[in-house]
This record gives sequence, C-alpha cells and structure tokens, in this order.
Amino acid sequence: MTETPQQPAAIGQKAAGVGKAFGKRVVAYAIGAVVVAGGAFVYNQLTGAPQIAKAGDCMAGATAEELKVVECADPTATLTVAGRVESKSQAEWEADQEGKICSAYPNADQSFWEGKEGKEGYVLCLAPKK
Repeated sequence: MTETPQQPAAIGQKAAGVGKAFGKRVVAYAIGAVVVAGGAFVYNQLTGAPQIAKAGDCMAGATAEELKVVECADPTATLTVAGRVESKSQAEWEADQEGKICSAYPNADQSFWEGKEGKEGYVLCLAPKK
C-alpha cells in the first residue's frame, strides 16, 4: 500500500494542530498558576501566617519568626490585632520611634512589619489580649 504525501502548509498558513497545542499549553500554565496561588493561600491559612491577620484576630508568638494568627480561645494567644496599616516601608516602620503609624489604635503597644525589603508592606498594630 502506498501513501500519498501530504502537501506542505502554504506560506501564511499554520500547520494543522499548531494552534491547539499552543492553546493547551496556555491552559496548562494557567491551571498551574491557580494551583500554586491556591496552595499558597491554603498554606497561609493553615499556618496562621501574619499576612492573613486582620483587626480583631488573635495572635501568638514571642518573636517575629513565631508570630502567627490563632483562635482567640487558644491558650497561647497573647495579642490582639488592633489594626492593620497598609503601604508602609520597613524604613518607615523602623524610623517610627514614637509609634505614629499605630496612633489610630491607642491600645496597641507593639507593631509588626512584613513585606519585601525595599518595597512597601503592612504593619500590624498589636495590643495585649484581654
């Protein structure tokens, strides 16, 4: 049995299936990105990462490395998030010797900054848990 050779694609035409392969690759990358982002979200929720903290949350930890969000009924909870201030650089936070960043939260006696060095991050204004 002899096969008839297929005609090559004419100039300006795509070979059959090229668009489908590209589309599948784009979909695969998009799904991968969603899985990674979703995984990071779930990880932060499970570990109580400070970045999920909001006003009213309770926190535990004696150092910045240990600080995490916990249930307020947790016996290790010693702090309450009085407020969260966005868009503050680490330099601004370190220079704030008078506590002006958290001045809107008079019961806050501690603060915690997190972000990328040289970029803006957020400050958690922390008060003792009552």
